[in-house]
Amino acid sequence: MAPNAIAVVGVGCKFPGADSHPRNTEKTVYHGNYLDDLESFDNRFFKKSGREAASMDPQQRLLFEVSYQALESSGFFGPREPDLDVGCFIGVCASDYNDNVASHSSNAFSALGTLRAFVPGRVSHFFGLSGPSVALDTACSSSAVAIDAACEAILHGDCKSAIAGGVSVFTSPFFYQNLAAASFLSPTGASKSFDASADGYCRGEGVGLVVLKRLSQAVADGDTVLGTILATSVRQSSNKVPITVPYSPSQTVLYRKLLSTAGIAAEDVTYVEAHGTGTPVGDPTL
Repeated sequence: MAPNAIAVVGVGCKFPGADSHPRNTEKTVYHGNYLDDLESFDNRFFKKSGREAASMDPQQRLLFEVSYQALESSGFFGPREPDLDVGCFIGVCASDYNDNVASHSSNAFSALGTLRAFVPGRVSHFFGLSGPSVALDTACSSSAVAIDAACEAILHGDCKSAIAGGVSVFTSPFFYQNLAAASFLSPTGASKSFDASADGYCRGEGVGLVVLKRLSQAVADGDTVLGTILATSVRQSSNKVPITVPYSPSQTVLYRKLLSTAGIAAEDVTYVEAHGTGTPVGDPTL
């Protein structure tokens, strides 16, 4: 042992990135239902350079692909000249990819790739659609509210048809941490809806779109009708409960209004999607 060696017998520090980091990183792995092959994207097919594609939120990339699929199945690329009076209403809640883009030097595509307005905007621009192009954020109900907005736009004459739905892709741990800190997420895995062991929900990625038009127009155009929407409506809860808690009286009024507008009885309904399930707060209310 060197006779003049100095031993370090204690340590203390205070600098950015050490114990002063504002984010607790003890929990870094979360349960979820994730899409495969998220990084794959045919940028040349969609006329984007590799540099631009790298700055695009994966939500934008996936929406390009699924929008093409939806339009193709609707006959948009069929033998007749497409009617471009098409709206685009997309529910998109988070913008996780900001964290990724902010970790690199900014470029001409940084803003276009992360602003939520460009999620539907890019779709409308690429396909040359002239109807309204709107991003809607009402948290978990964004996709359903987007479909309601699309139906209203068609009935109001703002567009003849519309692409509507939602997209959600997780590319940052920060929103996971926020939800976990508020006790929304299940620490044990999958959602256990209407179960005594319900302890939160499990997040899931996905993209879902429908192409809508008036039924009479679809029949006149010779389209294959995959389903019909009899009525849509949106209602906000009261302030009698916390903002994240379902309010049964408000939901009851909405449901009865929809039944009346659609002209059907409650016993005619065979499937109901209930939001907020798998949580100790949502299950008892629903």
